[in-house]
Amino acid sequence: MKLLILLIALATSALADRTVTFAWDAAEDADSYTLYINGVPAGTTAATEITVQIPDGRTNANVTAVNIAGESEPSATLSVPPAPTIPKGFRISKIVRTTTATLK
Repeated sequence: MKLLILLIALATSALADRTVTFAWDAAEDADSYTLYINGVPAGTTAATEITVQIPDGRTNANVTAVNIAGESEPSATLSVPPAPTIPKGFRISKIVRTTTATLK
C-alpha cells in the first residue's frame, strides 16, 4: 500500500516557527501512526495527519503505521529543507512537497 507524506507550510509565520503539518493516506489495518523527525518519535496519532514543530536546518521525516501486530517499516524519508530566506516585500503563502513509500 502507498503511504503519502505531505508537508504543508500554510503561512509565512508557519515557516518562521517551523510548524508544519504532515498528512498521509491511511494504511490498511493501522490503528495509529508515529511520525519520526530525524529518527526520533515526534508524535503519534490515530488520524492521517499531525502538526508539529520541526528543528532548524534540514529535517528528515518518516511515518510508520502501528497496530496490534507491531510497527511497520518507516516510510520513505521526506527531507525538509531549511526555512528559506524571504526577500523583503515577498510573502510565501504555501509550500507543498510530497513523497510516497510502500508499507510492508
